[in-house]
Amino acid sequence: MNQVIRTTLNCPHCGHRFPAIIEQILDVGRDPQVKARFLSGRLNMIPCPNCGHMVGVSAPLLYHDPAKELLLIHVPMELNISPIERETLIGDLTRRLTNGIPQEQRRAYLLQPRQALTIPGLIDMILEADGITHEMREAQREKLRVIEMFLQVGPEQWERLAQEQNKHIDSEFFELLLATAENASATGKNNMSDGLLYLYEYLIEHTTVGQEMLAAAQAQQQTVQEVAERLQAMGEKMTRDDFMALVIEYAGDDDRLQAVAGLMRPALDYAFFQELTRRIERASGAERERLEHLRARLAELTAAIDEQTQAVLQRAVEMLRVIASSEDVDAAVRSRLDQLDDTFLAVLQANIQAAQQAGDTRSAERFRLVFDRVMAAMRDSAPPQIRLINDLITAGSDEEARQLLAERAPTFGPELAEIMDAIQADLDEHNQPDSARRVRALRDMAAQLVSPRR
Repeated sequence: MNQVIRTTLNCPHCGHRFPAIIEQILDVGRDPQVKARFLSGRLNMIPCPNCGHMVGVSAPLLYHDPAKELLLIHVPMELNISPIERETLIGDLTRRLTNGIPQEQRRAYLLQPRQALTIPGLIDMILEADGITHEMREAQREKLRVIEMFLQVGPEQWERLAQEQNKHIDSEFFELLLATAENASATGKNNMSDGLLYLYEYLIEHTTVGQEMLAAAQAQQQTVQEVAERLQAMGEKMTRDDFMALVIEYAGDDDRLQAVAGLMRPALDYAFFQELTRRIERASGAERERLEHLRARLAELTAAIDEQTQAVLQRAVEMLRVIASSEDVDAAVRSRLDQLDDTFLAVLQANIQAAQQAGDTRSAERFRLVFDRVMAAMRDSAPPQIRLINDLITAGSDEEARQLLAERAPTFGPELAEIMDAIQADLDEHNQPDSARRVRALRDMAAQLVSPRR
């Protein structure tokens, strides 16, 4: 099933012409993350590889959720096509979807998709199928209108507005505010994102609900710290039985269970749940009920963590796809440099390895080019002290590194040695002994060469 089409776009900001991939068939059964991309407004928002400007593309959409037997179609009015062309388009999209579904899984609902005249209408149909009522949707829209009211006035009027709109400012309001800021950033509206985050910080500090949320977050952080310290005290000799005993001890303490799940997700594996199930089967009465509740809650927590992880990975995969397919890789990398994190690098390296193992030389070379450009951009954007330390690590010999340090260290202050200490510890932690050895060997020399603190 071909869920996307390839096209060419013109950037309205810089005029650059570039190839793009547009999603048309949104099949939640095959790609669970497509629903979040659509509902958040990130679907078919294509960044220009030259300037980074987000180009929104209006295209026919077929939305399919097999679990809910939901098939929806939206054909933008601006396409201005005839009724016959419209029916032909709908038939083509439906056939492309059903051709990828095994015969035994096809149902009658696939024969007649429900039509949505607008994108908001399509969103309403999806949310309605999720059990989100009209009243709930209106309440969220009212909160969005309040957010817009804040953005339309200056910060000097926020105190008055917060008092007037106090009934709308609750925990859901803050969640919506952060989600809107994230979506604005993801779609290239950085000024809007910055404004929303500034508003979030102001309301956290100046509203009762905000202060309550801040206190709750601080308490949760303290709990996480306590759980982390306890796990650390158990050390490397901690056995599966020790870990099981700790988890069972926390049964009924949801804050600590959340902390354990976040800190030790890999340990909550199939073998763990098997052993917990065996203990449930041996237990009886109140103890059995307590362990059953524990198992159910741990299953919820691990599922939520896995979903968040998958969403982060999916965003990295999408970004890699856009960068790798760009005509100007350097421009594509530099316009997204603040988004290229460890997850992106892990996805990139995994794609390089997969292409090499599959014998796909062309893709492997393309991914290696992206890796080289990312590393170069990160080096160029790093603080001068970090650039110097990187140059020391990659120098051809110890003598070359010492000469380089002698030439450049006097331009820095004592912070250079402090940064070298931190990097050397990080290299040791990540099992890079050769690089750590060189930084360690040059550290004292750097401390003698730098200018005194003023």
